[in-house]
Amino acid sequence: MVVINSLSQQAFQQLLSAHTASEIAVGEQVEWFGDRDETIIGTVGTGRQYKWWSYAILKCDTPSGFRVSERREHFVTRHSARVMLLRQMAGAEAVGVERLAA
Repeated sequence: MVVINSLSQQAFQQLLSAHTASEIAVGEQVEWFGDRDETIIGTVGTGRQYKWWSYAILKCDTPSGFRVSERREHFVTRHSARVMLLRQMAGAEAVGVERLAA
């Protein structure tokens, strides 16, 4: 079972390098998530000019830290962006587990 936890903004930011933080580009970030081991993290954001929601998923790319692996935008609601983010994060985690088991 994949467990995705809510993170504080501070905890999320501490995991990122300055370069990665600028790569996220989801507008104003309002929610942050991570798997139990913090190898996959994600954020939900909103655009200031337009009222759309987006998300970004980042995967740990050791030793350089995290890289954006997926970014989607133009969700009508925050809820729909969050649900899709969590589904994609859980799916990415499951794929990672299958690769480790192979």
